[in-house]
Amino acid sequence: MAIGEFAWTVELALTPQEQAQGLSGRAELPPGAGMLFVYDTEGRRSFWMPDMHFPLDMVWINGDCRVVDITRDAPPQAPGQSLDDLPRYSVDNAQYILEINAGESATYGIIPGAPVKFNGSLSGAHGC
Repeated sequence: MAIGEFAWTVELALTPQEQAQGLSGRAELPPGAGMLFVYDTEGRRSFWMPDMHFPLDMVWINGDCRVVDITRDAPPQAPGQSLDDLPRYSVDNAQYILEINAGESATYGIIPGAPVKFNGSLSGAHGC
């Protein structure tokens, strides 16, 4: 998938089970890789980061294939941090959420309103 001039190789999180697992428990995410969460409709989406081991940027995308918001540098769960103390990140009007390594959204100049395109095997399969 591409935002502007940069493309990421993404894994899909389509089912509720895949979406609940997300990137939790992984040691790292290779540069230029991400996870794309796909929902049937736009809505208020909330994410948190239990059992995460590295910080992320979350790129929130609407059904019109535009970036609506960006959560930058969401920290991983700290040692000993309870689930009740984990921050929740929520955005309205999101149908897709792209999780990428922290800092990549700034590096590649992603801003709200940027167009999103699903390419490769995603082309025509899930919108955008």
